[in-house]
Amino acid sequence: MSREIVIEGRAEVGIPFWAQLKHITFWPALIGILAVLAATAADRQSFVAITTAINAAIIDNFSWLFLYSAVALLGLCLVVFFSPLGRVRIGGSDAEPIYSPFRWFAVSLTTVIAMGILFWAVAEPVVHFRQPPDFAGVVPGSDKAMRFAMATVFVHWTLAPYAIYTVAALTFALGFYNSGHSFSVGTLFRPLLGRHLRRPVAEGIDALVLFAVVVGMSAVLSAGLLLIGDGLKALFAIPASPAVYAATAGFIVGVALLSASSGLRGGIQVLARINTVLFVLLMLYLLVVGPSGFIARVGSESLVDYLTSFFSRQLVLDEPAGSRWSGWWTTAFYASWFAWAPLSCLFLGKIARGYTVRQFILVNLLLPSLFSILWFCAFGLSALYFDVESGGGMFAAYREHSLAAMAYALFSYLPGSYLLSLFFVFACFISFITATDSNTDAIGGLCMRSVDAGHLSSPFGVKFLWAAVIGVVGWCSATYLGSDGIKMLANLAGLPGVLIVLGAGVSLVLMVVCVSGGRSLNEG
Repeated sequence: MSREIVIEGRAEVGIPFWAQLKHITFWPALIGILAVLAATAADRQSFVAITTAINAAIIDNFSWLFLYSAVALLGLCLVVFFSPLGRVRIGGSDAEPIYSPFRWFAVSLTTVIAMGILFWAVAEPVVHFRQPPDFAGVVPGSDKAMRFAMATVFVHWTLAPYAIYTVAALTFALGFYNSGHSFSVGTLFRPLLGRHLRRPVAEGIDALVLFAVVVGMSAVLSAGLLLIGDGLKALFAIPASPAVYAATAGFIVGVALLSASSGLRGGIQVLARINTVLFVLLMLYLLVVGPSGFIARVGSESLVDYLTSFFSRQLVLDEPAGSRWSGWWTTAFYASWFAWAPLSCLFLGKIARGYTVRQFILVNLLLPSLFSILWFCAFGLSALYFDVESGGGMFAAYREHSLAAMAYALFSYLPGSYLLSLFFVFACFISFITATDSNTDAIGGLCMRSVDAGHLSSPFGVKFLWAAVIGVVGWCSATYLGSDGIKMLANLAGLPGVLIVLGAGVSLVLMVVCVSGGRSLNEG
């Protein structure tokens, strides 16, 4: 039976603010973030060296876990889609959706991709094209290297990565709405552990996830600051500086907080729709004024190459022992996806009420994957075309400047490059504001005991605190670390992240068994 949901919740009246905090979640995460800042300030080089060594050890010993887990989760999504669980409505048979289908898709899409597709859509294909691994058996700069580059991008940005989010978010949505569990990452384990999952343990898991995602968001913000900084330099000759990064971070966090204060039906869905429209307009512009015939031909060839060699590419079966290429590319990307999934699943699950499980998989897995294919073909293949035509001009922008500068190098080859760059910078702002809005909403809810199916929002003060922390860490990273140290630390969070998402996968399997056996999720 569905329950009446009050979307705009708030802290319980009459109960002191501190009494509503999950102290086991809140304080360890906050102290851990402050400790990271202190460590980087005290000895930046040692901090980067230590995190680099730990990250290398994870790559050497656990790359297989990330690769095989992603493929297994994709297979699980396929099983769930065709199982009796696929017909179950999130929130019960009478549940009303929070969003219309398009708004739901827009919010889900922009919550997950954040700044990633803006930063990597140009940079990654060109780097793979000019520097393919030896085991790929392709000549750098050749037609085969071009198809290898695009097929590799599809591995990193389409089906398997979105399956990671889908499994975690679907497990949470069913546990939160249909089984009545709490707004906690621990809800992912309830079907698996039941009463054995005590509240302190669940809140401890929340603390680990909170720490990992706050650092991860800060790393993405630092990348966004670098991308926007290069854009401001190209457009207005404003040199990148700590003051420019601080002003940019302050603006992003401030607007995101204004949006977050309006609740789920307010600013966030408006920003998400604007963000989605901006993405579509950018993509269509490149398809119209760019090398559209080249994009269609090479894009289709690369997609066929990716699908026909799906398992060998996903699992990097051709890589010889001792090679670290997949570790520094595929595993690193998957680690980032796994690190974000445990928190993002709370928000994605929360906004899915009123839709069936099959609709959830369609909106969170299939449609975003299709969008990513089109996006990376438009941007990535345009970049590859002009790199070849200019004799390596795009790759030279990377070698002489940075990965972030490559997007603006691409625009210089297109009509209306100044306006296009201006439009792109605006898209960067909106993209991260949308992601910050949704994730601070989930972060705030994770810290509070009062967030349940009847109260979906957390106090503004909690959102403000964590948004400010994210802004400060992101600014420090962009200014002093060049994002290397914080990004490395964010990747480390992928290891506990993959364990959490795999646990969610087992819980989802138990839900499939439960519903297939004719029982309700409450009984399971």
